[in-house]
Amino acid sequence: MKKIFFTFAILTIITLETKQIALADPISIGVGVGWGSSAYKRYSANYYPIQHINYDNGLYFIDDLSAGVYAYNKDNQSVSIGARYLSNEFKPHNSDNHQLRLLDSRHSTLLAEIEYSIDTNWGSFSSSVGTDVLNESNSILVNADYTVPYMQGNLIVAPTIGINWANNRHNNYYYGISHKESSRSGLRYFNADESLTPYAEIAAQYSLNQNIATFGGVHIDRLTGDAADSPMVDNSIVTSIYMGVSYSF
Repeated sequence: MKKIFFTFAILTIITLETKQIALADPISIGVGVGWGSSAYKRYSANYYPIQHINYDNGLYFIDDLSAGVYAYNKDNQSVSIGARYLSNEFKPHNSDNHQLRLLDSRHSTLLAEIEYSIDTNWGSFSSSVGTDVLNESNSILVNADYTVPYMQGNLIVAPTIGINWANNRHNNYYYGISHKESSRSGLRYFNADESLTPYAEIAAQYSLNQNIATFGGVHIDRLTGDAADSPMVDNSIVTSIYMGVSYSF
C-alpha cells in the first residue's frame, strides 16, 4: 500500500550523483524488484516490479513516479513544480481479514506538487507540498527529508531521515471507516484526523562500470496518530526492500 515512498527512494542517491556530475549523464533507465509489507490487517505483503527512468536537463525532469519543470535551479538550490503518482491503495480482496474484505476499495491518485531542495557540504535537504488532483482522496501531503551521502570509490550510500504530514481527508480516505462500511463489516465507525509519518531509509548504489550500476535499499515508515489507530490497521511499521540495476547514457 505504501509503495509511495518505496520506489521514490530508489532515486535518492542516483539524483544526488547526477547533480554532482553536473548532468554529464542526464539519462538513466533501470529495472528491479521490490517487496513491501502493509499496515492493514492480514494484508498480503507483495512483490512488485520497479521500472526506473531518470532524466534531468536542468529545465525539466522525469524522476520515476514524478515529472515536472524547474521554476528555479542554480547555486545548489532548486524549486520545481510537477506531478507525482501516489500509489497508496487498499484492495479488500488482498486482506485475509473477513471484516476488511467487506470495506470499499481505496485507489491510488495523482498529486500536483511543489518541491524545494538544497545541496550543502553537510547533506541535502528537500521539502514538498502535494495535493490530489483526481479527487480520489483529496489528500494534502507535506514532506521534509534530510540525506547525507557517503561516497567511496564506486560505492554511494545515502541514509535519509524524513517526516510526512497527511491531512485528515487523506487519512480518512485510506484509514477511515464510514457508517455504511461499519454497518456492513461490523468494524466501528472511524473518522481519521491528520497525522505525521516519520520515516528512515538507507539506499546504496554501486557502479559496475561507467554505464551500469546496481542499487538497493530499505525504507521504513512509522504510522502515528489516527493512521496507526485505525481499525483497519494492526501494524504501524511499514517496511520495503528493493534492488535493481540501472544503465546511464
